[in-house]
Amino acid sequence: MLALIVALMFVPSATAAFYSMVGLAFFFGVLLILPIGAADMPVVIALLNSYAGLTDAAMGFMLDNKIQIITGSLDGSSGFILSILMCRAMNRSITNVLFGAFGKVQEQPAGLLEAAAKRTIRQCSIEEAAEILGTARSVVFVPGYGMAVSQAQHRVREVADMLKKQGVQVRYGIHAVAGRMPGHMNVLLAEANVPYDELYDMDQINSQFPETDVVVVVGANDVVNPAAKRVKGSPIYGMPILEVEKARVVMVCKRSLAPGFAGIDNELYYSDNTLMLFGDAKETMVKLTSALKS
Repeated sequence: MLALIVALMFVPSATAAFYSMVGLAFFFGVLLILPIGAADMPVVIALLNSYAGLTDAAMGFMLDNKIQIITGSLDGSSGFILSILMCRAMNRSITNVLFGAFGKVQEQPAGLLEAAAKRTIRQCSIEEAAEILGTARSVVFVPGYGMAVSQAQHRVREVADMLKKQGVQVRYGIHAVAGRMPGHMNVLLAEANVPYDELYDMDQINSQFPETDVVVVVGANDVVNPAAKRVKGSPIYGMPILEVEKARVVMVCKRSLAPGFAGIDNELYYSDNTLMLFGDAKETMVKLTSALKS
């Protein structure tokens, strides 16, 4: 590709060389992205955004368009900074995200799947969940991609409002890479008119989980998985997480036990203090609001 670029600089009319470079660029793009998956995908999305901005800036230089140079540079640099911040939030380097998985097959640590098969979960009904929440003094909501998919942010706020009317302290724990992009959960909760002073980032809220009566996990998965701290063979090992398992009761609202972005089982679901509340997040929150009213 580099040789063809140099050749085209000297012979711009070489049509065959141009189309060969385009074909190789497409092939290179596929090979670059192919090994990357699981929880690293948001980083790649932001990086591709950055590439688009840099391409726009390069076109600006070609066309001598100052506005295009400025907007492309801003888009490219912001996308790259976003990628770096997401890597830091996952305790990874960007080179590890881009090239660390090349030629490798991600496998579960030995014995982990067998151990997961032997464990059991505790499921609760809407009425039981409402009773637990109604007797709590402090509740922390942890939103994730599942909340975004079902557009449940307004219903989550309604449940929170009901609890606040009963004198319960309500907070929201936000992980930097929850959802698909940094700030995803903040935007959704702001859309639902959740007060900003109730939002706590990971560093602020982690120390408060041991004093929390109930944590309600709404569609979050990898960002609350204790395997990130304990299982060295895990793809998310070393990633800072929301330490919800330290709360007195953890209530997980999820459609099923399906894995998240990282493609691994979540140890949190099998903890003694975890209750699973299966169902669509939006429908579940509506039912929970009705149960709290009654």
